[in-house]
Amino acid sequence: MKSFLLKAFFITILPLHSVASPVDTTIKGVLVSFRYSLSIFPSSWQTAPVSAAGTAIDASEIKRSKLVIARALNKYPVATLEANLKKIYFLKSMEFFAVGYGGTNSTDVLYLTNDAVENGYTDAYIEQSFHHEFSSILLRNYTSWLDTVTWKKANIAGFDYNDPEAGVGAIRNNESSQALDSALCRKGFLTQDAYSGLENDVNTVAQNLFKPEADFWVYVDNYPRVRQKIKLLIAFYNKIDPAFTETYFRKFDL
Repeated sequence: MKSFLLKAFFITILPLHSVASPVDTTIKGVLVSFRYSLSIFPSSWQTAPVSAAGTAIDASEIKRSKLVIARALNKYPVATLEANLKKIYFLKSMEFFAVGYGGTNSTDVLYLTNDAVENGYTDAYIEQSFHHEFSSILLRNYTSWLDTVTWKKANIAGFDYNDPEAGVGAIRNNESSQALDSALCRKGFLTQDAYSGLENDVNTVAQNLFKPEADFWVYVDNYPRVRQKIKLLIAFYNKIDPAFTETYFRKFDL
């Protein structure tokens, strides 16, 4: 689900000075934590209108969460992570603006939810959520490295991203599907969610580069507008680290 930038998840309520829980871990220099208190969110998120809220992840989901996030982090060079990401918090659920979110991010912190496979939180969903949210951090940190002018030209003529709330409106209106859609691909978009804003569009491409849906590369190879965006985003990642090439990303194909 959608990320949003606001200035600036865990098992028991702990004071701010508390040490990390024994279940917390560090992977490639990134702290992955499973405790929850409202203080994990920036103070500006804790009051209206954002009104952040969350619930602690079930202990039974911690081990799987660690395995999934390790696979995701291992797809990035250490230097990229060190420069852009400090912490990942896992929750069972979280809510902002009275809307449930599957993931979000702040300056160098990522928040993800996992409420069990039977509720749709598969390994693939969780990993895609990570890449989706991390791409927002990278986009903010290296804004000038993405050719957004050419990106917008890949859309159908006359199109303007239509969600000024950066994804919140799409979630409220049940217009945030992440399923690949051939009708939208003809217009330059992979999914319904990508249609709602440029950042969402970038996020959707990024999550499929690192954890592709079935037939993702078939869509890329058959829809020129989508192909143009894939080339642009790979060029963006390649500026972050030269290891990121099309060959590198195609090896993740399912």
